[in-house]
Parts: sequence; C-alpha cells; structure tokens
Amino acid sequence: MSPTSLKVTQEGIRRGAGLSSIGEALKMEYRMSQAFMRNHDFYEGIRAVLVDKDQSPKWKPDSLEDVTDDIVASYFEDLGENELVLESVKKTSNL
Repeated sequence: MSPTSLKVTQEGIRRGAGLSSIGEALKMEYRMSQAFMRNHDFYEGIRAVLVDKDQSPKWKPDSLEDVTDDIVASYFEDLGENELVLESVKKTSNL
C-alpha cells in the first residue's frame, strides 16, 4: 500500500468516527475516491500489479515522512460542482 494511501485511510477512519449519518460518510468516501483517481499512486499500483506485474510500485511520495498533512487534507476537500449529491428518498408504507 502506498504511503499516501496509508495516511489518507487513517485520516478517513478518524474523520468517519465523528460523522453522524451514512450520507456524510458516503460524501467523504466519494471525495477520497475522486482524489485517489487524480493521484499518481492509484495508476502506479495498477501498473505494478496488473500491467507489468513486477510487484514494484514507485510511490510518490515514497515514504510516510514525505506525505504531508496538506497532501492528506487534499483528499477531503469539497469537490464544488462535482460534489456527491444524495437524493432524499421518501419512505412510504403500503399498509
């Protein structure tokens, strides 16, 4: 697992513990997924495991010490017009 993934996952668990609804959790996870898709490491992991099969990913950054708090925070930023919007579902009874 990439150093960035480790730190972002740890922060996601920490933040997730304080969320009050499944909707908030889904929005946070969506933000994280979109940030991972913009990041080098996602594609590098695919290359190392599935494409070249060399099992030697070259992570950027390549150490936990080099993954800054700003890098981690960027995975949780609002996505603006691309933010996940959850529709309200009205529960009805057939009884």
